[in-house]
Amino acid sequence: MKKLLSFLLVAVLCLATAFSFTGCDGNKGTGEGNSTPTPTPLPEDVDPSTVDVIGTMWQVTELSFNSTKKYVATKGEQGKVVFDCVFTHRDTGETITRPGFWDGGDVFKIRFAPTLHGVWDYETKCESDADLNGHTGSIGANAYKGDLEIYRRGFIKVDPEKKYFMFNDGTPFFYLGDTHWGMLNEEFDSAGKFAGNLQTDSHFKYIVDKRVEQGFTVYQSEPIGAKYDLLDGKIDRLDVEGFQHADQYFQYIAEKGLVHANAQFFFPTYGYQLGHNYQALEEFSRYWVARFGAYPVMWTLGQEIDNDFYAGRGDQTYFTHENNPWVKVAEFLNKYDSYDHPLSGHQEGAGRTSVTGAPSHVLDRTNDGKSVFLDEDVTARTGHNWWASQWGVDFENPETHFEIAKDYWQSYKVGVMYEGKYCYLWTKDFGSRAQGWIAYLNGCFGYGYGAQDMWNYMSDYSTEKQTSDGYEVVTVKDKQMKWSTAIELPSGYQVGYMKEFFQQIEWWKLVPDFDSNTYFTPEKGGAYYSAATIGNDVYVVYLFSKDSYTGYLNNMDGDATYTMKWFNPRTNEYILIGEEVTPNIVGSDGNPAYMLDGRPDRSSEDWVVLAIKNK
Repeated sequence: MKKLLSFLLVAVLCLATAFSFTGCDGNKGTGEGNSTPTPTPLPEDVDPSTVDVIGTMWQVTELSFNSTKKYVATKGEQGKVVFDCVFTHRDTGETITRPGFWDGGDVFKIRFAPTLHGVWDYETKCESDADLNGHTGSIGANAYKGDLEIYRRGFIKVDPEKKYFMFNDGTPFFYLGDTHWGMLNEEFDSAGKFAGNLQTDSHFKYIVDKRVEQGFTVYQSEPIGAKYDLLDGKIDRLDVEGFQHADQYFQYIAEKGLVHANAQFFFPTYGYQLGHNYQALEEFSRYWVARFGAYPVMWTLGQEIDNDFYAGRGDQTYFTHENNPWVKVAEFLNKYDSYDHPLSGHQEGAGRTSVTGAPSHVLDRTNDGKSVFLDEDVTARTGHNWWASQWGVDFENPETHFEIAKDYWQSYKVGVMYEGKYCYLWTKDFGSRAQGWIAYLNGCFGYGYGAQDMWNYMSDYSTEKQTSDGYEVVTVKDKQMKWSTAIELPSGYQVGYMKEFFQQIEWWKLVPDFDSNTYFTPEKGGAYYSAATIGNDVYVVYLFSKDSYTGYLNNMDGDATYTMKWFNPRTNEYILIGEEVTPNIVGSDGNPAYMLDGRPDRSSEDWVVLAIKNK
C-alpha cells in the first residue's frame, strides 16, 4: 500500500435532537401515524484494528493527500487535475466514486460519506499527477448512534413514482425550509452589529440553532456574499480561501441534521461572460460536488435560472430558454454526483415560469412560461427531479393558487413552494404561515419560509415602497426589520406547528381537492381555502378568508363515525368538535356530508379542520 502522505478524518459532531410531535391526543409519535416502531438493533462496530480509519454512515470522512508538483495557484493549473477516489464496499461490492478537490498549496482532498455499514476499501486515481495516484486504504463505517433523522435514515432522495421527498430508507421527509440567499454574509464568529440584545457569539449559528428548535428541516442558500470569484474562469488561491470560509457553514448545517438546499457558484446575472464556457462550468461543477457533495444536500443550480433569466421582460439579452447554460451545470452536477442528491433549478416567478406555463397566469409569454426542464430529454441528461417554484400566493386573487398548484401536481416531479412572499418584505405572519398550508394542501410537499434581513442579510429597503399582499399592508418601516427581531416572528414558530400537525397523519398520501368541491365545498363563493384528503378517511381543510364562513365536508362515509377537531395554526391548539361525528346533511351531489358550524371564534382568523374516520 502506498504511503498516505497526510490523512485527516473529519467526524461531523451531532447534537441529539429528538424527532417527535404531539398529536391531537397529546401523545408523542413518529411522523407515521401514532404508532412507535420497534427500533432495529444496530450492527456491531467495525474493529478499528482491521481498518485504517473509522467513520460513520452518512457522515463525512475526509482524506487528505499532498503533491510534490508545484501548482501556480494564480493560473488555475490545479483545475485541470482530475483526481478521483473509488470506494468499494468489501462485502457487497457496491462502489462510490468521489471526485477530489484542490484545497490550496500542495493539498488535495476527498470527502466521502459511507452509505453502508462495514468496511470500504479505496483507491485514488489521477493520470496527471503520480503523487495523487494509486493511494489505497480502508475505512470502517459504523452505524450512526444519534437521533438526527438524516443520519439514522440516510440522504434525501426522490422516487419518480412519488410526489414527496424521502430519506434513503424510504421514510417520507417533511420539507420545511428557511431562506438565506446571503448566508455567507452572516457572521460566523461574531454576533454582528444587528444582533440587538441577543446573547450569541455567532449570528449564523444562532439562527441555525433556532430553526432546528422550531422544527425546520432544510436550509436554503444562495452564494450571495461568497468570498470566491469564479468569473475569470479558474479557481485560484483566493477562491480556495473563499471555499474554506463556506466549509464552516456547510459543516455546521450538517452537524445540526439539516438538509442544505444550495445553489452553485454565483448569482446568474453575474455570469454572462462565463455562461457558455462549458469547460470552466464543468470544472466548477466537479469542484462543487467534490467539496460539498458528501453532505446532506440538494442542488438548486442558481437563482431564477429556470427559463431565460427574465429575458422576456428585458432584464438581459445573453441567454434564452434554448441556450440556458444552467442546463449544462445540471448535467455536470448529475455526472459527478454519485449520491444522486435531488436536483432542481430555482425558478423565475410563477407569473412567468411554472411547469407547462398555464396560460391564464403566465404574464410573460416567452416560451409560454414553460420550464426549461420540462423536456424529458433534458430531464434525463440533468437528473432534474423536483420543482423549486417561486410561487408567492396572491391573497387578493387567491383562485390563482389552484391553477398554479395543479400545474405542479400534474407533473411527475416533486413540487416545492421554494420561494414565496417573505415575512415583513411582501407579507406578514398571516401570509407566511398561510403559504405553507396552501402549499402542502395543494400537493407541493415542501415550503421555503423566509423572513426579512435573513433571506438577504443587510438588504437596504430605505427607498422601498409600501406594498400589500392583498390581506395586510407592509410599510417601508416594516421592511427595515433586522434579523434579531425577525428570528422571533410568530410565523417562524407557526410553520413548525404546521409541521407537527401534518406529522400526526400520513400527509404524503394527501390528494388535493383543489377547486373541484369533491370533498370540501365552501359555504360562500371564492377560493379562500385549501383542502386535501386521503379518500374519505382523512380530511384537512384550511380556511383563511377575511370572514368567518366555513363550508361542508363532502362524500363522507355514511356508515362510519369521525373524530373531528379544529386546529388553531397560530397557537398550536386543538378544539374538539366530536369523537363520533356523523354526517349531518346531504351534499350537493347527494352524498353524506357534514356542515361546519362556523369557526370557533367566529372571527376572520385562519383555522384548520381535521376529520379522521374511526376504524
